[in-house]
Amino acid sequence: MAIEAPIVIPYEVSYLGIPLLNMTLTWVEDDTSVRISYDNQLKPYIAYFHPIHNIYNVHFRRDSFWPLSWSKTVSEGDMNFQLDAQRSSNGKKVHFSNGYNLDFPPKGYTVFSATHYLANKANESEFFPVTLAVFIDGEIWEATATRYDTSRPHPEEKIKEGEVLIQADLHYLSGQSLVEKNDILTSVIAQEGTQFLLWVNSQGTFTQAQFGKFPKTVVLKQIGR
Repeated sequence: MAIEAPIVIPYEVSYLGIPLLNMTLTWVEDDTSVRISYDNQLKPYIAYFHPIHNIYNVHFRRDSFWPLSWSKTVSEGDMNFQLDAQRSSNGKKVHFSNGYNLDFPPKGYTVFSATHYLANKANESEFFPVTLAVFIDGEIWEATATRYDTSRPHPEEKIKEGEVLIQADLHYLSGQSLVEKNDILTSVIAQEGTQFLLWVNSQGTFTQAQFGKFPKTVVLKQIGR
């Protein structure tokens, strides 16, 4: 199994318009799968008051982006927990490290595997609109994604030449969260009507992402772009 050299991309995360975190995306591919990690740490001048260090991982198939396993390690002030998930060999079940065994939606995704799947498809205009099932900590959500570019502008957001904007609107379908109190990113995403925006360049890499609506938005921007 040939493993390619890791790709590391730095981002900055803002909440309520304030730059709060440094995020590092690490992407590692082999012949059949991809492993990605998002490492989020508060900027030093803020961490003194309220330390945050959250790490999100997902391992998915290289061709379909269907997740095989995922985890998150959350440290937000007094809240500290780790949650790991592993899909069964037939993909129908998912086992969590806290003992839960749940059904996994057919052709479902996690938040991050769905994000990269949509980014990968962004330059295929005929693929959109599309609806995906997204599994979030025991809940099943429906994400309806629409594509915009300079020839078909978004009604509110700016799009650069050669760039694509994907808008996904989330609708709750079923299930119950396995986490009584969740991290801030998941809490913003897993809300009825959440809007997710993804700006993607011609190489299929997202340069900016936005979760939620003003003023409670979480914005990720690639540093140097």
